[in-house]
Amino acid sequence: MKRIILVTLTVLLVSAIIFGGCAKPAEETPTTPTTPTTPTTPTTPAKPEVKTIKWRLSCFIPPSEKVALITKDWIKEVEEATDGRLLITDYWAESLVKYIGEYDAVAAGTADIAMPSCASIGPQRFPLGRFGNLVFVYSNIPQVAQTVLALLDKYPEFRDEFLPTKVLWWNCVPGDCLLVSTKKSIQTMEDIQGMKICSTSAEIIRGLELMGAVPVAIGTGDRYSALETGVIDASMEEWNFTWIWKLHEPTKYRTYIPEWFRARNYPSLVNIESYNRLPEDIRQILDEVTDAKAMSMHIAEAMVDFNLSSMQKVIEFDEKVGNPPYYTLPQAELERWKEVTLPVNEAYIEELEAKGLPGRAFVEDAIAFAEKYK
Repeated sequence: MKRIILVTLTVLLVSAIIFGGCAKPAEETPTTPTTPTTPTTPTTPAKPEVKTIKWRLSCFIPPSEKVALITKDWIKEVEEATDGRLLITDYWAESLVKYIGEYDAVAAGTADIAMPSCASIGPQRFPLGRFGNLVFVYSNIPQVAQTVLALLDKYPEFRDEFLPTKVLWWNCVPGDCLLVSTKKSIQTMEDIQGMKICSTSAEIIRGLELMGAVPVAIGTGDRYSALETGVIDASMEEWNFTWIWKLHEPTKYRTYIPEWFRARNYPSLVNIESYNRLPEDIRQILDEVTDAKAMSMHIAEAMVDFNLSSMQKVIEFDEKVGNPPYYTLPQAELERWKEVTLPVNEAYIEELEAKGLPGRAFVEDAIAFAEKYK
């Protein structure tokens, strides 16, 4: 019996070994191929936001005047050079600030740039700025530009007079060389006696008084109506100003004075704080674009042609409406006017000296520079 059991177990064991060796191996689960990973594009750091600085420029002259046209070109150049980081909006013909408030606006920062007629609106505030009001010293525009640039270089008192603003450049335009009159042709000093003549210059007002006229100070925008209504009989102007402001329309007579009664000029000023707040690179670009001497001379030379053009237009108007041709004051008569008005220049010297300024030296230099650049 034991033998039978042993045999049976042996058979079973051998069968298990045989069939185990012949069994099909279990199939492996296929592995899913891994999809290649697309490299991530590096992220470009965002550029910091560029801050745009916006300035306002104010001036009393109309936008069609040559100084305005050149200034607009300068604005465009500044904006392009700074890639639009400094934008300047221009306001002409007293559209932002009235004539009398131009300097106060730029000093206070109401305007970042202004072009005030300092010799007219602030005779006490800008004593040296009235250098152009010396009577019968100047006779052409580039001469005045070179004179003021030389004076600014030589006298720090002159530059400091405009604080808290900084002079960008100087605008020199034709001087007071034209009397436009409604009633009669002015050919002698006697013709001026009792006439109501407009000027805003303290020196011209004094000169007209010495010559027997009745000076009347009237702002730029009101002169047309004053001439038209008879509030004044004449106005001391120049060809360009006469044409731009249409003063030839209500007047009939013109007297041309070869040596100007005074020079017309005014600075372009920037508020010091506005200037100093500019980023360093923009301030450097502004300085490079705004060369004071180059800009001043460019305007002066452009105004020569512009003035001649205005003169021709007034002449053509007079011919068309039948007005008499303009009268040129003879040299002999001019010498009479100069002699009578000499005390004006001397009084200006005394005023400067009383303020502790180098009055006589300054005036003598102004006259010498004017002669040099004549």
